Amino acid sequence: MRTISFLSGALCGAAVGAVAILLLAPTSGSEMRKSVMVKVDHIIDRERKNTS
Repeated sequence: MRTISFLSGALCGAAVGAVAILLLAPTSGSEMRKSVMVKVDHIIDRERKNTS
């Protein structure tokens, strides 16, 4: 029972945190998506170079 309580609390906390981040972000949704895509592409390129 304690494990279920902990997991449900963690999930609720993560959901509240995600909503807060989206509401308080200084950029618009489209700008944020572009920024995330650029960072993801950079990480993927870096990992490809490391594995080669």
